[in-house]
Amino acid sequence: MNTAVKGQPTPETTVAEAYLSALHDSGVRHVFANAGTDFAPIIEALVRAAEQGRPAPRFMTVPHENVAMAMAQGYYKTCGELAGVMVHVTVGTANALCGLMNAARDNVPVLLAAGRTPLTEGGDPGSRNINIHWGQESFDQGGSVREYVKWDYELRGGQPVGQVIERAVDVAMSEPTGPVYLTLPREVLGARSTEAPRTGSNRRRAPMPAAPSAEAIEHVADLIARAENPLIVAGRNYHTPQSFAALADLAEEHAIPVGQASGGNLPSSHPMTLGGVPKAALQAADVVLVVDAGVPWIPRYADARADATVIQLGPDPIHHRLPFRGFRSDIAVAGDAGIAYVLLREALRGKLKNRAAAVDARRKRIKAMREEIDRGIAKLLDEAKDMRPIHPAWLAHCINKVKNDDAIIINELGVPFDHLAIDKPNCFLPGGGAGGLGRGLGEALGAKLAAPGRQVMALVGDGSYMFCVPTAAHYVGLAERLPTLTIVSNNAMWFAVRGATLGMYPQGRASKANTMPLTDLAPSPAFEKTIEACGGVGERIEDPAKLTGAIERALKHVDGGTSALLNVICRARG
Repeated sequence: MNTAVKGQPTPETTVAEAYLSALHDSGVRHVFANAGTDFAPIIEALVRAAEQGRPAPRFMTVPHENVAMAMAQGYYKTCGELAGVMVHVTVGTANALCGLMNAARDNVPVLLAAGRTPLTEGGDPGSRNINIHWGQESFDQGGSVREYVKWDYELRGGQPVGQVIERAVDVAMSEPTGPVYLTLPREVLGARSTEAPRTGSNRRRAPMPAAPSAEAIEHVADLIARAENPLIVAGRNYHTPQSFAALADLAEEHAIPVGQASGGNLPSSHPMTLGGVPKAALQAADVVLVVDAGVPWIPRYADARADATVIQLGPDPIHHRLPFRGFRSDIAVAGDAGIAYVLLREALRGKLKNRAAAVDARRKRIKAMREEIDRGIAKLLDEAKDMRPIHPAWLAHCINKVKNDDAIIINELGVPFDHLAIDKPNCFLPGGGAGGLGRGLGEALGAKLAAPGRQVMALVGDGSYMFCVPTAAHYVGLAERLPTLTIVSNNAMWFAVRGATLGMYPQGRASKANTMPLTDLAPSPAFEKTIEACGGVGERIEDPAKLTGAIERALKHVDGGTSALLNVICRARG
């Protein structure tokens, strides 16, 4: 006789069912999963939860772990909510590792769970029953990911799984945020839960953001107020609307130019934005405020001048997870960037009262610098409009002409950021701090899930596209009704590899070779055909005059619910 009460656990509740409830209670609404034999208790628990009306996260089938990890990152970057990923034992963990590296270096929280091959050879319904259960065991499964997670743990029999999940979520969501890893043995998941029924929790899942000390704000404000040419180098606040607005207000009110280390920190049209970090602006600055940027510039090509004061500010101003980082830090200030911007703006109001002439003069210098940058972009576009293969700057220009103002762009070596028009927060998702290619399509799917009413575009290079496991990604878009636009900047080469070789050996033998080894990706596949196999529409574009129309057609398909891909034959950037 079934004595279950709808919405309540039963006396026969398994650990797997308690695990699903704990995830839901901790705010995890989506789990991107690629299942294996270790998932049997999870599958049973999902069916039982549905039959009994108990809440549980929605598990989505994602047939490659690289896509699943990228989806979790795109989801968080868009809405700020933690997502889960669940993979199959050691082998699924191995496939997820590249995405885990990206999440770690980009400080994106992800709850990655992996099954654990059965621990016993008999005596339990979950004991080993196929030969791979021996081959898939490792001495230390968590050891393969330990360098790239903030916390790893294996659930033991008899433990309160709710408290374990709360611990995992708290660690992941605490600044500096990042991924965590939990292993789940099959016998433990299938066992009866000894945990008291949970009724849900409304507690906050991470500490409140920490404000920099008043003393630190005063000191930094004094330095900026006395500076002739202060400069802000903005890093990781692309997914925080409050930081986006606060930085824009601070820079505008006090005429402080902003170089962007990662992009998406303030509007492209903002009078104080310099796009990237121009060498001239960096070398002119007497005070440089670096905000949450692990790599604010490349010292080999440009560096702060010797007599400048360099301030590093952020939740982790020394970026302790980077093994070697030699950027100067004359002053290190710990605290939330968005709060710091507001406090600095207020502090500077009083300190700059008597320096209005200096601020006005600086504003004029920055205006002239922006006008020079804009003239350079206009000149390039005038030259590029008829170029074949298509210039990436022209591709960005055509995208700007037709995209919605709140369109979300995931850029993975697709177009130069400086040429994109991004005027609202949460519209540009940079990343790739670890250089793990293949995040673009998955991040686009995660972003679309988080913001179903907005246009979402993945701008990727041809090499990046192949790393994205496109068949798996396009399948998820079809199965989950997540229509996105993929634009492949196809230059038929590993441009980064070629550029690195020329940068190291500008007059070397490879620079003079007819074909540089290991950089050629010709003959290029017909990428537009891949999406057609998954119910989407694709088109190859070679004529720059036809590019805008092709993007408009593709977006109409996307707005109608069908994913689209444009294979744009491009020249190398530079």
